[in-house]
Amino acid sequence: MTVAEAIREYVNETEGLEFYEQEPEKGLGILVKGDNSYMETIMNLTKYFDDHNVDDVNLELEGMYVECQGDDVIVFFPNIEA
Repeated sequence: MTVAEAIREYVNETEGLEFYEQEPEKGLGILVKGDNSYMETIMNLTKYFDDHNVDDVNLELEGMYVECQGDDVIVFFPNIEA
């Protein structure tokens, strides 16, 4: 499983997360709803990678950043195509 596949599966399996598709030029975006912690989401995603033996050998997670949008947070992975 690739990093991109793992992120997509994690988002599909996790309540309170959805894909942010309004700015695809920024890369893959995850919308973390206001009641959820984006830091906890990132920690849980890291655990998901470990549990599924996903390694970031191509450094696709490099440059990850967040933007606030009201009460929500968008986590962007610019090295992963939306």
